[in-house]
Amino acid sequence: MEEGLKSLFALYKGTNWSENNITQEELTVAKRQGYLFDYPEFESHSDSLKRRHEILSHIDPKDVANAFLFSLSTRKLEYRSALGSYYYLSAIPEHDFMKSHNEILAAAGNHCYLCGWTAWETIPSRQSIKSGYNFYNWARYKDGGISIGIIGINYALFDLEQFIKLPKVTPTEKDKQIFRDILSCVDCLNSSDKAGKLRDTITKAKILKSNKDEVSVLLGELGICGILASNDFPAYDTYFANEYERDPVEYKNDFAYPVNRWHARDGINTERLNAVFGFALKA
Repeated sequence: MEEGLKSLFALYKGTNWSENNITQEELTVAKRQGYLFDYPEFESHSDSLKRRHEILSHIDPKDVANAFLFSLSTRKLEYRSALGSYYYLSAIPEHDFMKSHNEILAAAGNHCYLCGWTAWETIPSRQSIKSGYNFYNWARYKDGGISIGIIGINYALFDLEQFIKLPKVTPTEKDKQIFRDILSCVDCLNSSDKAGKLRDTITKAKILKSNKDEVSVLLGELGICGILASNDFPAYDTYFANEYERDPVEYKNDFAYPVNRWHARDGINTERLNAVFGFALKA
């Protein structure tokens, strides 16, 4: 493990985000190696949308699918979340800034409730700095992406910028079989079971080296690209739900939309499976 990656993990060790946990020298080395970053400069909502087109033009979706599969046996989690980021960015429609329903938040104008754009602070606090690109990168290497219930354009842009820097990879037949075994767990569920039950089933089956947080993120990726979605709550390419439409009905559900609305009876969208990964569920 490179020293910079060790510093990335060390930075987020513990729960006190006001602590630095690494030395200035370690910070400098990690930045030079591409694991840690300066706090991002302000970028407008419209400029973020423009940058999206530029980034997407440099990415072949086949490389994104290959990277996701490659991560399954190798556990190189930094390759995994590009799948969700790519299909999220690709689906974002041209739009005007969507204000909050809350008058006070709407007046601040620092968050778009459609694409998730959030303004970076001009004078960030230490906690804000730890919540920026460095946190994004930590999530990529630790869990294979953001494990919260919302994915936004800020994360997706950063994620794909880093993905472009990674060497291209080719998955093996073992990777594809692992993926098929993951999806076959849907057949073990009752029709009313949700993503949490699917995650637990995958984890207990020990199909791949992983943990619950990683599997939660993985299922979120499959929802975003449309493989685990429902007719009532489709993936973003069919209907780009705003943030007010993404929350599940129940309180205790920390999965990302649309898999947070998925039930086992919705099954697997085999058409999307073939479109995204280029192969059928059965070998």
